[in-house]
Amino acid sequence: MIVQRYFFQQKLTDQVALNEGVALTKEFSVKSTTENQNSSVKGTILVWGDKDKGIADHMRITASYEIDPEDFAGLTFYIPKKWYISNLLSSTPEGQETDLKPRAFERDSVIDEWRNRVEIGFNPSFKPVGGGTGTVMFDLVADRKAILPEETFNLLVTIGSDMKYGVRSVGVGFIKIPISVKAE
Repeated sequence: MIVQRYFFQQKLTDQVALNEGVALTKEFSVKSTTENQNSSVKGTILVWGDKDKGIADHMRITASYEIDPEDFAGLTFYIPKKWYISNLLSSTPEGQETDLKPRAFERDSVIDEWRNRVEIGFNPSFKPVGGGTGTVMFDLVADRKAILPEETFNLLVTIGSDMKYGVRSVGVGFIKIPISVKAE
C-alpha cells in the first residue's frame, strides 16, 4: 500500500467528495411513439465546468435502455459540435456479437447542429436488431478553444422506428436537451 501511494500519488481515504466540480446535472427519459413498440431510454447527464465563467469542460452521459425486438433504429445520441467522444463503456460484453453494441461516429454529421453520434441497435438495412436491454456510459470533452462563455449546446437523444405506408422513420421518440453552465 505504501508503494502504491508513493508511485501513484493517490490520496487514500474513506471520505470521498460527492459531485466534485459538477456544474450541472440533467435527467432525461424518452419512449418510442410507435404503437406496440416498447423502446425506451432513461439517463443522466453530468456536466463539469466553471459555473462562474459559464464554460463547460466535459460531460458524462449514463443511460439504461430497452430496445424492442421489432425496432430497426434503436437508440442514438447526437453529440453537439465542439464536443468529442473520449470514452465509451457498455454492459454489452466485448466479445459478444450483437447489434446492441454501441458504436461511436467521430465525423461531421449531415445534421448541422451535431458533429458526432453514438448508436445502439441501429441497422442500416432497416431490419429489426432483435431487441434487448443494456446500459451505456460515455464521456465527452469540449474543444476549449472553440467554446464561448455561456454558450448553450443541445444533446439530441432519439429512440425507436416506424414503418407507415412503406416509409421508414427513425428516431420517432426524441428529446433535445439544452446544456448550459451559466451561473444562476
